Amino acid sequence: MERLRGTVEPLSVIAALTIPAAVAYARWRKAPLSLTLAVAMLSTFALGILADRLDPRYGLNQFLLDLAVYRLGPYHSGPLAYVTTMFLHANLFHLLFNLGFLILFAPLLEERIGPLRWGVLFFVGGIVASLAFEAIHFQGRDYVLLGASGGLSSVFGAFGRLYPRERLSMWMPIPLPPMPAIYYVIGFVVVQFILSLLTFGADIGVAWEAHVAGLAFGFAAAPLVMRIPSRKGAERVRDFSALRPLAKGLELEEMLQHLSKALCPECGKPLAYRRGALRSPCGWKLRVP
Repeated sequence: MERLRGTVEPLSVIAALTIPAAVAYARWRKAPLSLTLAVAMLSTFALGILADRLDPRYGLNQFLLDLAVYRLGPYHSGPLAYVTTMFLHANLFHLLFNLGFLILFAPLLEERIGPLRWGVLFFVGGIVASLAFEAIHFQGRDYVLLGASGGLSSVFGAFGRLYPRERLSMWMPIPLPPMPAIYYVIGFVVVQFILSLLTFGADIGVAWEAHVAGLAFGFAAAPLVMRIPSRKGAERVRDFSALRPLAKGLELEEMLQHLSKALCPECGKPLAYRRGALRSPCGWKLRVP
């Protein structure tokens, strides 16, 4: 392929810089990391379209090869590609599918375990997924690997490990009935296994090996990741002492005492006040105006 080796295109550099910029913004503004990374993915997709418009012959290919994990003949991508490839997508459907998961589901886990732990699961899981894919195809065909599915599979696997009994409802692409998270994890593995049987080694553009590897990593590593000290905000329960003058009567006094202790009625663990609600690690929450 022409222009496989050479200088990195300016648009590729800008796309790569959106990743640390998204992480820095999330930390600075205390915004959900999952959502800022979604913006980075959208920006990278837009930059890829711009590269194609500016140079219809080589622009998009060079943009992808600057950022994706690939092996083409004697050439192989650099080490940074294991991170940047998670922000590339093959087409609009691929992008929208991953964004839907990233926006609608990923914040559920990030809100509970904190952005640092979530980021470790996403980035390390994505890298492990890419390495596993390459190990399986070490002596096989050439490939170009891109997409956030490996990292998102890691997040999904971790959710299934940490909150296996929490009931979820998903659209894939049809609405599925609410069921425990662990059932979705098992179903995901079954779907990937079926894909592996149906393809019989053919290239269908779906890296099911990376999906399974990412899921397995997230499921196995979740307890270890939870040992990482988290600095997520609003760990303290809101101070309800200001309400004491309003507690006229025995029942209101008892209610105030319960609020001050703030233990989850489901699991008995301490509650944290975040985003207008008292929230428990088990998923229980109570809106507080």
